[in-house]
Amino acid sequence: MVTRRLVLQTAALPLAAPPALTLKFVFSRPYDNPRTQWLIRLYREVCAMSGFGFEYIDVPPKRATAMVLSGQADGELGRTFAYQDFFPPLVRLSEPNNVVNFCVYGAGPQARFAGLGTLRQLKLRCESRRGIHELEAVLETHVDADNWSLVDDLGQGLRKLQMHRTDLYFDVQEAVEDHLTFRHCNGLPETPAIRQLGTVASTTGHCYLNRTHATHAPKLAAALTKLKQDGTSARLLQQCLREYQQRCLHAASRL
Repeated sequence: MVTRRLVLQTAALPLAAPPALTLKFVFSRPYDNPRTQWLIRLYREVCAMSGFGFEYIDVPPKRATAMVLSGQADGELGRTFAYQDFFPPLVRLSEPNNVVNFCVYGAGPQARFAGLGTLRQLKLRCESRRGIHELEAVLETHVDADNWSLVDDLGQGLRKLQMHRTDLYFDVQEAVEDHLTFRHCNGLPETPAIRQLGTVASTTGHCYLNRTHATHAPKLAAALTKLKQDGTSARLLQQCLREYQQRCLHAASRL
């Protein structure tokens, strides 16, 4: 009888109304990347607080922004502040996700970086990851065309640096630090040691929306602000980093 009463009481509870709108998001990093998982969890909370549903679409990085511009997706979880300069139709949330540092890296004890103004003079071979428009602009401005290149994968760029096929590698600080931290999972050798040689620019990372959702931006930004202030954002990030490390260790133990 007790079980029956519980079932009846549960059945009598009103069902939660589905959200009036589900926002579909993409991102420029792989799905299993801990930063991707962090933003998925964070913006699921942001959308829930704002009265929206959340859906993530896993697509190659090159397609992400194109899908938002065309309306196939409603937003991109993270791009830098200046990304709107390259794609004016996008709507940037006023509250940033995080601080983004663009840094330069070298491999081995002899690696040096004396400033952007010296790159052309010293004929250093420089490389960056494709799709980081700010760094592409830096290299195009400060390095001769035959001395700079782009790579599709961060790991490939770091490995070329270790093999001395390039002299300097430019990328987002957190992306490189994550790759070095989890090198037991991605197979990057310990030596020659990769070192951060300097910071060439600092900015902030933001969620961007298709312009048809511009009116939703203030509400989403306010929810994000609250989740940062109450510590939810930092907690989710640390949780995703720990889970990724555990998966890497488990995978390594099975080899």
